[in-house]
Amino acid sequence: MGIYNNQVVYIPPFTYDSIDYGGFIVQKYAASQPNATAYDDNPDVADGAAVGAVPCLSQPGVSPWREITFLEARKACANLGTGWHLISAYEWASLAYFALKYGTQPHGPNGDTNPPSDTDFPLELGVRDYALAARGAHDGALTGTGPVTWSGNGRASGVYDLNGVLWQWNDGLFLLPENQNDNSDTPHAITGAGEAGYCLILANREVSLALAPYGSSTATAAGSLTDTNKAWTVNAFAGHYLYDSAGSLFYIDSGAATALAIDGADTPAAGPYTVVKLKATDITSGMTTGHRILTLSADADLKPLAIPATSDATGSAAYGNDVYYHASTALRAAFRGGYWVYGVGAGVFALALANAPSHRDVGFGFRACKSL
Repeated sequence: MGIYNNQVVYIPPFTYDSIDYGGFIVQKYAASQPNATAYDDNPDVADGAAVGAVPCLSQPGVSPWREITFLEARKACANLGTGWHLISAYEWASLAYFALKYGTQPHGPNGDTNPPSDTDFPLELGVRDYALAARGAHDGALTGTGPVTWSGNGRASGVYDLNGVLWQWNDGLFLLPENQNDNSDTPHAITGAGEAGYCLILANREVSLALAPYGSSTATAAGSLTDTNKAWTVNAFAGHYLYDSAGSLFYIDSGAATALAIDGADTPAAGPYTVVKLKATDITSGMTTGHRILTLSADADLKPLAIPATSDATGSAAYGNDVYYHASTALRAAFRGGYWVYGVGAGVFALALANAPSHRDVGFGFRACKSL
């Protein structure tokens, strides 16, 4: 990545429980600003400031990029160049299922201690995030520190910061309230009365540059978005929704190999986008927010995204007793991983669908993936 230090890991294709995963590049560490250090987490972009052209990088031993919204995170990922995007819900699930398959669910700095430690393994220590400590009484870890048990494959070659460093935005998974409309001139009702808890999920599970349901536009116009890097099947996304770089949802009427036609004369915002489809299943049904994951959904659409099916106060050790938060009172975007105060509730399966895409907080960050 030019003069930048952007360390990545290739996740090879693999199968778990009859579903295919992998086949993409992921940042090895939680994203940081280019000039981040152990003592400065925002040297390039101030909290709440526009991302501009600044890319997110993957660097060990620095304070991660925090206080960033979903749309800003997606922009910082796209700034890395063609094929780069915010990690999707399916790509994060690939990391979780890889660890489950090989028995290497990552430990991490979730104990809120100095030095940072894992609640269940207090002798496993990382390096204190001094920039975070300066923000208040927080004790988290710098990116990529800690023993190999803190990586997703149990080796130094694995993906780090999946447990306890900070919550990380995921693309392509949104929780819906009742009466959610799209943003077209003639709004389409996405959900209606009694449908709170339905979700928008990735329109497909492709991860290649040509077929993935996300990217960055190469042109926009009234009623259309074009991405010349694509080779989609014609009309593959008809009836789904475009979530543009401004956070607007538009109903997709039809599509060509490199373009999407949206309803009406609306002009989608240029930049990163995601194509999502409605899943008419309440993914909060029977569960209390803040409880631990007991089982994962077996639904053909939800299972590949590692969506909880049941939860209780204790959870299942199979999924790290990880926590599940949800609030279907407005559109919510997904975080995964948990941060330094969550103890056993943090982990690679931990999921929060309780915050708006506009949310920003000291405990929330992200990482990028690259389509091939």
